[in-house]
Amino acid sequence: MSFTISVPDALRQSVEAASGGRQTVLYDDLNYPSIMSVIPAFNVETIDTDLGTGLHPAFSVNGTTKSEIFIATFKAYVHGGRALSLPGYDPTTSVNFDTAKGYCTAKGTGWHMMTNWEAAALALYCIKNGQPRGNTDYGRHHVATYETGRRQDGIAPGTASGTARTLNGSGPASWRHDGTFAGVDGLCGNINEWVDGMKLSSGKFYFPDDNYYAQLEASWKDQGVIIANDSGLKLGVAGTDALHTSGGPTAWKTVARTTAYSSLSDAIKNRFQQAMIDPAFDNSSPVGSLYFNTDGERLPLRFGTWYDGAGAGVACLDLYRVRADAGSFIGFRP
Repeated sequence: MSFTISVPDALRQSVEAASGGRQTVLYDDLNYPSIMSVIPAFNVETIDTDLGTGLHPAFSVNGTTKSEIFIATFKAYVHGGRALSLPGYDPTTSVNFDTAKGYCTAKGTGWHMMTNWEAAALALYCIKNGQPRGNTDYGRHHVATYETGRRQDGIAPGTASGTARTLNGSGPASWRHDGTFAGVDGLCGNINEWVDGMKLSSGKFYFPDDNYYAQLEASWKDQGVIIANDSGLKLGVAGTDALHTSGGPTAWKTVARTTAYSSLSDAIKNRFQQAMIDPAFDNSSPVGSLYFNTDGERLPLRFGTWYDGAGAGVACLDLYRVRADAGSFIGFRP
């Protein structure tokens, strides 16, 4: 007779028990743990009927549907060349796009840097259910100034000097995407996050139609849509509308559409709405600003920084940076 003794993972058990199963612990190829928030799949019409119908693209990977995705609860802290999601650590910054992506893919099969589709799914959930606050004013929220986190430089929150990143998870539950400590932390301010799976090239948007995170960048779909200049900033159609050069901050909600863009099929417009690029679907005033430069290639940052004030938030999209950029205000998430 033979039998197997199973040794329970105490850390995973404790995290899952404390969160009611809304968080878990996943391990990478070096057996380093990361605390992950479990995000169940949802249909876009449950957010807003203007978004179309069907499963949000974050939950489809090259045509294969997923019942849930696992998003790092915390911004990445790099140890041993691996991006970890752990509370109490100062998020790793001063890494360019490719380096950040490499710290995520090095973790093993299935691991990747958070994609724009995944960031958009989180943002849409928040717009529907309540947008989180965060570190938008040197360690505190710029309106709810009583909400603070622990600054990594040791300076008091609200002091407008120093490098005012806050430690992962050191703020209140209102800084989580669902208003609970099981939610994703830091989707409003603290540091910008590189996101994969989307770019702006000469003003034109490129991204896969679903969350095909392993697709080579050279194969990302030319979506045929540009940032246009038509009596002001608008979304436009390549080859029809004039290109806008640069701008921002512009409140995300105020981005308009050219006549040519408005004439596109609902399927195309819904794709951009679901990707949190076209803001026309919603009346709830999504928080965050758009920054952009249409000269050459630009890779996206999301969510804003500790000094952005009202410009930070789940709708914040920075398309101003090139892939080699790095700074103390730029991080990422597996």
